[in-house]
Amino acid sequence: MAGAELIGREELAEIQELFSHEKVNLYRYGGGNYKAREFEERFADYMGVKYAHAVSSGTAAIHSALAGAGIGSGDEVITTAWTFIAPVEAISALGAIPVPVEIDETYHLDPAEIEKAITPATKAVVAIPMWAPPKMDEIAAICEKHGLTLIEDAAQALGATYKGRKLGTIGKVGSFSFDAGKTLHTGEGGIIVTNDREVYDRAAEFSDHGHMHISGLPRGKDPRRAKGLNLRLSEVTASIGLAQLRKIDHILSRSKENKKKIKEAIRHLGNISLRPFSDESGSQGDTLIFCVRDREAALQFEAHLMERGFGTKILPEALDWHYAGVWSHLLPEYDRYRGVDLETLWPKTGAMLRSSICLNIPVLMDNETIGKLAEAIITGAEKIG
Repeated sequence: MAGAELIGREELAEIQELFSHEKVNLYRYGGGNYKAREFEERFADYMGVKYAHAVSSGTAAIHSALAGAGIGSGDEVITTAWTFIAPVEAISALGAIPVPVEIDETYHLDPAEIEKAITPATKAVVAIPMWAPPKMDEIAAICEKHGLTLIEDAAQALGATYKGRKLGTIGKVGSFSFDAGKTLHTGEGGIIVTNDREVYDRAAEFSDHGHMHISGLPRGKDPRRAKGLNLRLSEVTASIGLAQLRKIDHILSRSKENKKKIKEAIRHLGNISLRPFSDESGSQGDTLIFCVRDREAALQFEAHLMERGFGTKILPEALDWHYAGVWSHLLPEYDRYRGVDLETLWPKTGAMLRSSICLNIPVLMDNETIGKLAEAIITGAEKIG
């Protein structure tokens, strides 16, 4: 999957060079860091932002981004009912209240649902692009109208754009993940990006026990103004990130090319609906989503694909971590969800997800495999009638 497919000698060479400098700790007493700072600078350059701060995971990234944006106890944070649970966990961990809302036809936050969910306690909106851009103009306009902070958890969408702007750079702060299923893979790891120095400073402090990282002051002598956690990135992880970042253009171009070939081969099918986009040219290429008539047809389609060696990705059956309707271990902590059947709160989202097929498009997929996958989709469509 994306960068994980390309781990090799380049990553090993970066690690070997790191060890030749004997610096394997991010904030090394008496010396500062080496690879992590370089990775942050190169990532900021790639994203076209002033600041980037690397952390230990994608969850740590959205946690730090939220903290950096000032999200705290009692704040309501609107987000999507379809996402991996990490951003909702991060909202909750800060004492804020997650408010998932229905998705629209693009499988993203529905701007109309955002408007309906706003209350005097609403502090922010977390837009979560699932491999493609949401309707960012409309979402940004709503945030501006109501004085809300727009945050982008773009963990699934590194390299994707919206009208020429990289996702993660449109809101006040953005976050990314580098786990095995993401564009770049470092084992674990994440990063935040922003053009706001105050957000950057507070996010960096939050991820390092509150250390304020004031230039000229030795570590341990610096002051602190807020509590934090240890969410630091290791120098070894940063080394892998540097090698992976050099491969990002290849990753994006190959995956987009592969996806285009598959879509062209199946576009004629009348009983599947390919996912619509707010800006298809800006979408990532590693995931293909289409909808069929109902859940029964989706499960039949999924079984057909798996028989031919093509596993599905998240949809239709693997929803247990990616849909608000199943977060009964977390949401009932809040009064608004206590004693409520969560499945009844987002009926459109639940129905869409359970009637959709989601497929991974590997970077290293060759033309023969592309042809076999396209043929499996065509015969699957024939089977469901």
